[in-house]
Amino acid sequence: MSELKIIKKALMQGQLRISAHTFSRIEKRGYTRSDMINCIMQGEMTRTTMYNKRIGFEIEGFDVDGLPMVMIIGRAKKPAKYKIVTAMPPIHDRFKRVI
Repeated sequence: MSELKIIKKALMQGQLRISAHTFSRIEKRGYTRSDMINCIMQGEMTRTTMYNKRIGFEIEGFDVDGLPMVMIIGRAKKPAKYKIVTAMPPIHDRFKRVI
């Protein structure tokens, strides 16, 4: 099973966590929970990265308005399998859909 499918399954089972601080930062960028869910469910994994000595998965997708967005999902300690690290607009050339 691909890592993205496992992340989607974790989302559906409530095993994808987000800290209050991270959610606050993401809200300031104009994203909602629905935007994050849409990005994960409709997006594609484009890169594996490292952050804080942990593996992160870069997912490029769209918010509910159809605008491109990028999310970083990291592996987390139990009980949650994954955590949302950040969500952002794709403003760098390395992304497929730059705004």
